[in-house]
Amino acid sequence: MSVPTTPFYPMTHDDGVALAAALEGIKDAIQTPKAGTIFGFHIDPTESDPEDAVTYVGDAVGMTPAHMDYAHSRFDYGSWGNAFFMPRPCMLKYDGTVDYYLDPNDYTKKYGGSTASDVATDSYGGNAMMEWGQNGKKIWYKIVPDADPRGATVYIADYQADQDFRCWSFINSQGAMVDHFYTPIYNGWKDGSDRMRSISGKTPTASLNAGTERTYCRNNHSNAIWDTEVFADVILINLLLTLMSKSLDSQTAFGQGCTTPGQEGVLNTGTGDALGLFYGYDSDTTKVVKIFGMENWWGNLWRRFGGLVNDNGVMRYKLTRDKSDGSNASDYVVSTSSGDYAGYLQGSVIPASGQQKAQMFSRYAYAPYEMGAGAAYYYRDYFWANNGQVDYASHGGSAVDGSACGAWCLDLGSTSSHAYWYVAAAPSCKPLS
Repeated sequence: MSVPTTPFYPMTHDDGVALAAALEGIKDAIQTPKAGTIFGFHIDPTESDPEDAVTYVGDAVGMTPAHMDYAHSRFDYGSWGNAFFMPRPCMLKYDGTVDYYLDPNDYTKKYGGSTASDVATDSYGGNAMMEWGQNGKKIWYKIVPDADPRGATVYIADYQADQDFRCWSFINSQGAMVDHFYTPIYNGWKDGSDRMRSISGKTPTASLNAGTERTYCRNNHSNAIWDTEVFADVILINLLLTLMSKSLDSQTAFGQGCTTPGQEGVLNTGTGDALGLFYGYDSDTTKVVKIFGMENWWGNLWRRFGGLVNDNGVMRYKLTRDKSDGSNASDYVVSTSSGDYAGYLQGSVIPASGQQKAQMFSRYAYAPYEMGAGAAYYYRDYFWANNGQVDYASHGGSAVDGSACGAWCLDLGSTSSHAYWYVAAAPSCKPLS
């Protein structure tokens, strides 16, 4: 079709046909959005080697796994350095707005310059956090269990590829989908105003019960945006670690963590401030491990989180603070009473404690299902349960749990009232907008 030179350019029959075709193409483009990225991996429950058990699928095929290069004391991102899901460190104000971003290689500085940050400032009106969601892209995922649900294919996308993809971590307490959610950089520290903070240079606060931990985290602001860490975020982060490393063995891929020195060896916050987003040690089990910019995702202290309980041998869980996940509970529950969790979603039967051999996968969650023997097999990490009571969840392990620690390490053997030096919590945030 020729290009008109005046507003009154006469249109021929051929021009009209061409224009109609062009408009039809535009309509089709509007109705069928351009597809984005869908990474994936499959877990084979019959394969005992933690690396051979994971196979890349979708857009992950041909990509190089990430791992800690212990020989050169650096993290090798493989093909994942610019992945759409990579978070960035920031200082987040109490009201849930970002004040500024941090230098990812040195949190003591603001991003883009040498100006000192407030990462270790007690009086700062907020917390040091990791911001998830970049360039308008949320992190959508779905799990497709095999006929034998101990195996599954996990898909992680930067758009809602079909109706089964969900981004639970991006849903706030009001049921609204927001652009970002935030996880703590550090183990939690309680300040003088009874707020659980994520601040560098502090001795982590432990020996509290789950209800008190939640209150202190929520004290960061009155608008229902702060909480302890939650199950949906734990699921997502562990799936992303498996995707990046192409392995079920997180300690070998990312670092051992602070897993052996005992109570006297618990690390203060900030020991990893200048170590980048990922860093770990191969044989030194007294030092920090960092994943996605966060210290001590495993080791140091157990990290207690909301949304998952062992109800006398049955898994009950929530993926959002409100009822968007299909549950009948309007908030996360902290209780030792079985009936109080009736509104939670019901998952699989919980096995006895042991070395994890297999998970039971469902569409959006997983839980330990089968135990084995020997640290060299399957998931490597340990699972604790007490199936005669209501147990509140913690993940990661502590400074006395050694090789039992890791991304898949889970405790469903302690009640919400359990308070001890190795159990703690840290704040997370899902803003209102």
